[in-house]
Amino acid sequence: MDVYEAAKQGNIDGIESAVEKGCDVNALDKYGKPPLWFAVQNGHSDACRILLARGACVEGQGPSILELAVQGEHTEIVELLCRHCKVERQHRCLETAISLGFHGIADFLVGTQIFEYQQSQASDIELLKKDGFSRRETTAFQQWERFIFVRRSEKLNLHRIFFDYALLLATKADRNAGLRLVNLLLGGEKPMADANCMIYIDEEIETPLTNAAEKGNLEILATLIEHPNISLTICGKYNWPAFLHLLASSESLASEKGRAIAQILSKESQPGSFLIDSKEARLETVFKNVLRLGDDALMKQVIDLVHGAAGIYILPLLIRANETNGLRWILNDDIAHASKPPPILWVLLCNFFQCNPSSEALETFIQVAVFLVEKAIWNRMILVCLNSRNFCFAKQFFYPLNEILPREVAEETLAGFSQAATDQSLVREWADKGFANAALWSAIRSGIWKTPAFESLLSCPNIDPDEPFPRERSSDTAEANKLSSLSGNSTGEKRKFPFRPPTGNSLRLPLDPGSPQSHALPDYQMQLMLLAQENKRRLMMARNEQMEMTTGKGILAWTGGKSPLAWAAATGNVELVEALLRSSRVNVNSQDAQKRTPLMHAIAVNDWQTVEELLKIEDIDLNLWDAEGRTAVFHAAQGGDLRIIQLLTETQKVDFSIRDCNGESVQDIAKKKGNQDVVAALAA
Repeated sequence: MDVYEAAKQGNIDGIESAVEKGCDVNALDKYGKPPLWFAVQNGHSDACRILLARGACVEGQGPSILELAVQGEHTEIVELLCRHCKVERQHRCLETAISLGFHGIADFLVGTQIFEYQQSQASDIELLKKDGFSRRETTAFQQWERFIFVRRSEKLNLHRIFFDYALLLATKADRNAGLRLVNLLLGGEKPMADANCMIYIDEEIETPLTNAAEKGNLEILATLIEHPNISLTICGKYNWPAFLHLLASSESLASEKGRAIAQILSKESQPGSFLIDSKEARLETVFKNVLRLGDDALMKQVIDLVHGAAGIYILPLLIRANETNGLRWILNDDIAHASKPPPILWVLLCNFFQCNPSSEALETFIQVAVFLVEKAIWNRMILVCLNSRNFCFAKQFFYPLNEILPREVAEETLAGFSQAATDQSLVREWADKGFANAALWSAIRSGIWKTPAFESLLSCPNIDPDEPFPRERSSDTAEANKLSSLSGNSTGEKRKFPFRPPTGNSLRLPLDPGSPQSHALPDYQMQLMLLAQENKRRLMMARNEQMEMTTGKGILAWTGGKSPLAWAAATGNVELVEALLRSSRVNVNSQDAQKRTPLMHAIAVNDWQTVEELLKIEDIDLNLWDAEGRTAVFHAAQGGDLRIIQLLTETQKVDFSIRDCNGESVQDIAKKKGNQDVVAALAA
């Protein structure tokens, strides 16, 4: 048995035997851990004694072995190890003991009086501050509160840095829960903690004031602001003052108290600070909240504070406040290439101009649009809409084409469509680039298809109401058209096959159309062969599309490549089906990549009401084949819903002689399912 396994098991004889054979008790295993580490981890105090007696070192062994003993609540081992290490450099051990509620161990450590740091040099104290502490759950303050409150009648021989840490925990506890501890630590003539303390937590500076602002703890924040020694300009995480942290909390700004505190903090913030927002997400939140709040004074204060550090994200604020000098600085610095601002900022800005159409800032906004269009960052249609003052219609162009628009933007798009329709070149470009397809699906997804504006959208001749979402790429469309031409069908037409297979014939594996044998085949067999080849290609395309869906490319998973009508049928939305069918431009016989029709999708979910609505359309084709050669009645037989089967058979349009690609008839499918009622209904 090696010394590591012996230490893990607490085997004294094994440890002694290994040492007698010349084993180094400080040698590290392949994971970089000494034998003492395993003995401590498993709580074997006798094994620890033997190893220490044989020369095992406690200091300088990677992760603190003393802290490991504290984390395991091995009190006896903690007392044993303390004699062999420099405890004053083990400040995290005491923090761990208190934060985890191991107060017996904490009392022992405090009792050593080493953590008072009376004998420590100033440089050592600074080193401890920079070493900092680990990040804890927000509930850790409860253990500190309990520890301090129980012992507050005694003299706690602790350096102030521990009380500062407790103050940090209290200020960021959820829902002002740490207010009592804050009052205790900062109360009296000689406060236990420093209200302006700055401590590294996982290599980020934290302060009580910025912590409270970031968490939106307004009661604690108000207490800190009233403290006589507080510095309101102190910066914490991200090198942000409390002012910016508070503005990043939309919930705080929603309250009257939060806005009042923001006003106080804004007066103390120091312009010219250099702020860095490396992830380009935090300042975005601040700008969004300030735009929504609409307070010009706060807005200008934020601009002064972050000027030169926010990149293109600050543009909406600059325009809103008509700060043309700052705008020119950013554009000249060519920072617009760095990233695109989030769509919501530009939407909010458009909202402002809708309410203030005569604002002088509009000309500045249009200048920005010209610049960004020239840089190919914005679509030209944004500039067209701004020049025509159609702010409603402009909002959609800030979002990627493969994303569903937020409901409010989808509504605005429909509202602005009537004005946009007067510019036919705009509408053509809108449809050609796929924005019309996105608008149509956004209206469907947002549930705003009951409005007259939606009907107007469907009637627009530039829109194909049978397109899936997102709009097919031009290369995909060309390939689809090429394949469709083999059978004389294309998307958007009422699809009816120009032939029917003879009764009793089943499909065979097709020959190559260019082979000599193909010329001797009858015309209908040649067409069957072409159809089978088309099915094969479509299946391959469908598999490719499925792969694209899983990798975030191509059609989004929730639409499944369906047309709007097919999607409505597949989701059982009979009202949407009715609304779509009111438009003569919607193709009731459209087929998806698997060649399934809306009728097939409705049957698949046993939605007889939708089936009934679809069957009311006179030119609906019940005998279209899917990729497996099956018609609607095949799907009905598979589902076994007698009501749907009766609806289909009552039309007297069902061709029962059709066989699928496996040569099976619908009766064969029904018999396999074993539902005698379905078999009888099909035989009637």
